[in-house]
Amino acid sequence: MKRRDLLSLLPAGVAGSALWPRLAAAQPAAPELPRTIRLVVGYPAGGTADAVARIYAEGLQRRLGVNVIVDNKPGAGGQLAAEQFRALRPDGTTLLLGNSHMFSTLPLTSRTVRYDPVKDFAPVARLATFEVAWAVSAEQPARTLKEYIALARATPQARNFGVPAAGSSPHFVGYVVGKQEGVELMPVPYKGGAPLLADLIGNQIPAGVDALGGLLPSHKTGKIRVLAVTGPRRSKAVPEVPTFGELGFKSLGSSSWVGLFAPPGTAQAYIDRINAGVLEVAALPATTANLATAGFDTAASNPQQLHDAVRSELALWQPIIRESGFQID
Repeated sequence: MKRRDLLSLLPAGVAGSALWPRLAAAQPAAPELPRTIRLVVGYPAGGTADAVARIYAEGLQRRLGVNVIVDNKPGAGGQLAAEQFRALRPDGTTLLLGNSHMFSTLPLTSRTVRYDPVKDFAPVARLATFEVAWAVSAEQPARTLKEYIALARATPQARNFGVPAAGSSPHFVGYVVGKQEGVELMPVPYKGGAPLLADLIGNQIPAGVDALGGLLPSHKTGKIRVLAVTGPRRSKAVPEVPTFGELGFKSLGSSSWVGLFAPPGTAQAYIDRINAGVLEVAALPATTANLATAGFDTAASNPQQLHDAVRSELALWQPIIRESGFQID
């Protein structure tokens, strides 16, 4: 897939997603569920994506009466897992845990991506949403994002902010903030959120942008301070922290998501059965509590809504990424 081919999808917007039900309706009836379903996660065990996978895997196993095994296949920010997954047979034995990075920013920033996030995956259900947060070391004087921006204007060192990966949505959150404020903020890419957090706690880097869930425990203990979060409303986890939208950054008003996908060509009846299981698991109080502990909000959806989420995020990030001129390779 060429990057320009992907971008050509965007002018149609979410309206183009109305094609999905008609295409899906032509699928044959689903076979019986296999005894074991493999849930592929393109990130390491112990991370936030892995946490969501295991919460739903346990719930689906009970609701559907099948074994659900989480299979971690980390590499290139989920790219390797996605590329391998799209070539699998649509026999119901394998599902993919995808997220905003894999489906909405990576295809727009990397020329090596060989999958189309809209055409090469069958959406099953959105599982959860999460916010991206701006944080500073507790040793930094800034108590608000406005104070941090003022510090960055006055002190070149304060312009550096860590991100879990180059070309990730946290990278572009920082770009939007710097562009709007007229300050050249410098993203410093790390190999994941854990080393970023370690340097942030140690004040080796003054600021960092990452998923709120990874930053939350250290914020609660006072080792770092979260100054702003994405999303349409304040996070229940940190209700004292304003949203970027409240602070005037209107393009940062949406939440990121984690969703479940099947290989292209999977029978719609099978997808509907898995989706029904997801909705049942999401309705359990324990699911909401466990997701909240990991920094996520329960946000289960039907396949169409996940399809729409992929397209709308592509439309959101495409002009920002194009303006930035950033390319991974």
